[in-house]
Formats: sequence, C-alpha cells, structure tokens
Amino acid sequence: MAELVAAEVRRRIVGGELRDGDELPRESDMQDEFQVSRPSVREALRILETEGLVRIRRGKVGGGVVRRPTAASAAYHLALTLKAHSVTHEDLATARLAIEPSCASLAAGLPDRRAVVAELTRLVDDSATCPTTSAFTEAAQAFHLRLTELCGNTTMTLLAGTLEAVWSFQESRVARVILDTEDHPDNMKMRRRAIASHRRLIAAIAAGDSDRANREMRKHITEMQQEVIGTYGSTVIDLAEAPTAGTQRPRAGSVAPTRSR
Repeated sequence: MAELVAAEVRRRIVGGELRDGDELPRESDMQDEFQVSRPSVREALRILETEGLVRIRRGKVGGGVVRRPTAASAAYHLALTLKAHSVTHEDLATARLAIEPSCASLAAGLPDRRAVVAELTRLVDDSATCPTTSAFTEAAQAFHLRLTELCGNTTMTLLAGTLEAVWSFQESRVARVILDTEDHPDNMKMRRRAIASHRRLIAAIAAGDSDRANREMRKHITEMQQEVIGTYGSTVIDLAEAPTAGTQRPRAGSVAPTRSR
C-alpha cells in the first residue's frame, strides 16, 4: 500500500500538480484519501524522501514539503553512482567534453540567439570584475551552466547541466587547493585565458556558426580541464554535499530559450 501511495504522490509531483515548496496534506488527510493506515502513509513519505522528491519536517510544524527534481538534485545522485563505479576525474572530463560542445552548437542554431548572446555577455563581463579566484571560478561555472540551460533542448539541458554540476564541484576543489594564493601570477593568466575563450565562444554563437561554436567550446574545455586532470586525473571523483532541501540554484537571468525540434 505504501508503494501505491508513493506512486500517486510521485505522479502528482513530476506531473506538475504539486509544485516545488508545496506542503503535502496532513497524514490524517492522506489516510482518508487513500484509505490506508498511518504506517503506510509514513512509509510512502519515507520512500519519496529517499528519492529526493519530498522533504520531511519534524516537530510541531511537521509534514512533507515537495521538492521538484532539478539538475542539482540529479547531479548528486549521478555523483553517487559515478563514485560507486570508481569513475575517475579524467573519465568524467571526457564525458563533459563529448556533451557540452553540443550545447554551444545548439545555442548557435537558435533563432532567438541574440537574447542568449546578451545574457552570456553579461555573465562574462561580471566574471571579469570578480575580486578573487574563487569568485571567478564560481562565475565561470555559472556561465557554463547557464549556457546549457539556454541551448534550447530540454533533454540536453538536463543531461549537460547535471554533468556540469558534478564537474563544477571537482573544479572548485582544485581551485581551493591549487589556486588558493590570490596573488599567484598563474591565477590572473588563467582568468584572462578563460574570459577570452568565453568571448570567442559568444562571438561564434552570435554569428550562428554551430560548427565554430562547437570547436570553441571543445578547445576551451580541453584547456581549462587540464588543472583538474593534472591534479586528480586518475583518482576517483569526490562527492558534493546533497543539494539543500527545497532549493534550486538561482537562475542567472530570465531568457526563455526556444525549444529545438
């Protein structure tokens, strides 16, 4: 019975009937609706909590709160699976190199790419003013993640965005360990290269040149990934913390991409 209750609540969440942050009915109301015992309702909620679809609040203000699936939540579960299969940083980097350039290519083919170009340009301009290396690393990661979100294909957005989120944690770890000296000359050199590369990529997207955008992204990723691969290449990836319950990464803007067909 618990599985049946969980299946129906799951259907409502992924189907959009229940939105992120919505509170589930009280246990007593769910008992009445599904005609099941309280233990069955509680077991159903535990199933959904394990899947990351529900956050259970304890105490006086108890109950279940809906957590819609996101790339961030998917990234955590993907990282668990990758680590369980002893996936290395180099292996992860190869997969990213195979997928993310396709997002750049798709973005260049969008009929409304001017809006995409404008937002990506703003993100690069913001990254150029970051006061620290760690802030720049976060800004550069936001650029890549936003590009996947704006590529115009929902499936690719989620696949690439999930992979990008897993990679970003590995990259941030290296930034903390290797680039923790803010006045190190390699820091500014790396930042200038990344910014120039991002601008060339944006120019290719603006021109509607999908092949060039693909090449620019591939070249950029290959160069920027070397810091991680050179440090941790043959070692198994690390795990990020579980995504904060009920939250999503703030969107960098409000451009609504045209879906590719």
